[in-house]
Amino acid sequence: MVETAETNTNTNTNTNATVVIVGAGVAGFTLGNFLLHSGIVCVVVEKHSRADVEKRQRAGAVDSRGVRLFREWGLADVVKDGSSPKEITGGTWLDGGMYPLGFEDVDTDAVFRPQQVLVRNLTDAFLEAGGDLRFEALDVSLAGIDSECPTVHYRNPDGTTTTVTCDFVAGCDGFHGVSRASVPAGQLTLARPATLPSSGRTSASGAN
Repeated sequence: MVETAETNTNTNTNTNATVVIVGAGVAGFTLGNFLLHSGIVCVVVEKHSRADVEKRQRAGAVDSRGVRLFREWGLADVVKDGSSPKEITGGTWLDGGMYPLGFEDVDTDAVFRPQQVLVRNLTDAFLEAGGDLRFEALDVSLAGIDSECPTVHYRNPDGTTTTVTCDFVAGCDGFHGVSRASVPAGQLTLARPATLPSSGRTSASGAN
């Protein structure tokens, strides 16, 4: 939608939820589905359209623990038909010789699943469970996230705005997302996997 000066920007809608999840990717939808299955009211907001989210090309793999968690939470279908590492043939070529990957003897439940397919399946599961999903939530901003009643504000494509008051905000919008930038100074926890060399990239963990 093309915004114009005549667009009505004076209408604001106020809603409530226990948890607002910012970001409709694998992390956001996994959390959303787990919350719904626990009877916790949540809202997922995403700045892109559903079509854009579901066509984002990403490589993807779900490790054994992730697959087992999906199964335990009644979400086995989201990883169904994924390719097992045991089915891989071939290997790595070095100096004219091939070195087999050798996954056939590995005891694993891990699957390879393109991320866009995993997101599509998680989206369907979330909506089928009655989830509240809001695509094209533009200009998302967070306020009072260190208070007892944080709020999430966003603009709708028609120019109106929505404010969601909640108990918790879950920032699942990535390293460069609005959630990380909204964490108060001194409250952001940075974590580096022990297996990374000192020159490895530092990533941000979640913040409460």
